[in-house]
Amino acid sequence: MYGLVGRLHQVALDCVAPSRCAGCAKSGGALCEACVDAIEATPVPLVSGVRAAFVYETEVRRILHHGKFRDCRAALRALAWLGAPRLQPPADALVTPVPLAARRAHQRGYNQARVVAKALAEFHQLQLHDLLERTRDTPAQSTLDRSARRENVTRAFAVVAGARAMVAGATVWLVDDVVTTGSTTAAARDVLVDAGAARVEIAVLAAVV
Repeated sequence: MYGLVGRLHQVALDCVAPSRCAGCAKSGGALCEACVDAIEATPVPLVSGVRAAFVYETEVRRILHHGKFRDCRAALRALAWLGAPRLQPPADALVTPVPLAARRAHQRGYNQARVVAKALAEFHQLQLHDLLERTRDTPAQSTLDRSARRENVTRAFAVVAGARAMVAGATVWLVDDVVTTGSTTAAARDVLVDAGAARVEIAVLAAVV
């Protein structure tokens, strides 16, 4: 069955904006065929409370780093399409990304979680909505130890003005790029639940295990 498999490979290999593969630095497109094959061969990680497509290591780690810090959105989209079949959303879910702080979004020019969420929404033919916003800037979670991460994101999210009616009674698929301790996604999920969401499931491209 070429259909789905062929389409996934084509999306990954045809993203030609970067001059080198984000997984191994080989000259060519966003992802080389060898990295695509290596990524697809990895098992799906089992993570409590979160659906993750890949383990955050080797090629996946390098690709996400490029997508997050080196403006390699083509590779990020390609990885999201490779991970999409591994992430089954709840039926009729609204897809929403974990929002990025305004300062970092301005500096970076985009929210990497939204790039991932958009790709997953397109693959699964679901609606994408920006339901959440950051209410305050916070230090990057990567700069903090485990015990400080939850406090760092407490009261850092709110439902976007005008979106409460959409959230109430809805099933929401909350998407981020990477999960480490789960503090960020848990804080965002709690805000959606408090706003009346009937069900919130979390999906990420990669998990630190």
